[in-house]
Amino acid sequence: VKTLEAHKTERGGGVLGIRDRAQFEKHVKDLGHDRVLVQAMHAGLIEAIVGYRDDALVGPVVLLGAGGVLTELYRDYALRVAPVSEEEAGEMVEQVTGLAAIRGYRNLPRGDLKALAHAVAALSRLALAENVAEAEINPLLVKADGVVALDALVAFKSRA
Repeated sequence: VKTLEAHKTERGGGVLGIRDRAQFEKHVKDLGHDRVLVQAMHAGLIEAIVGYRDDALVGPVVLLGAGGVLTELYRDYALRVAPVSEEEAGEMVEQVTGLAAIRGYRNLPRGDLKALAHAVAALSRLALAENVAEAEINPLLVKADGVVALDALVAFKSRA
């Protein structure tokens, strides 16, 4: 699994846990950009990766795996031809070992598996768009009630 390389973490653009305005202004200055995106901190149960790629050999595919830093570490994922239904996406959730904790494993808190499957199916519908080469949400934070995309990237096909 090769992930898109332009996420904010790899580019030094993500700063977490800012406590006050002075710290915020310092980080904005350090980033060296005229504009920044500010979003709320979120807590959840587990991070997932959801990706889409229009592969030259296979065609459109969707991926679901253990996300965040675990993506490259474990290479634990499910892959399907896109687009997929929510039922197929649910089967993908069951296939990924790294997501077992949110399936109620040993009485751990259950994540919103329906919302996760919905997100996978929705991203997979990029297969219906002619101009999207690939897209990725990593991490997609799975909560007890819903999911939150913490970082995402879309790459468009070049016009020939």
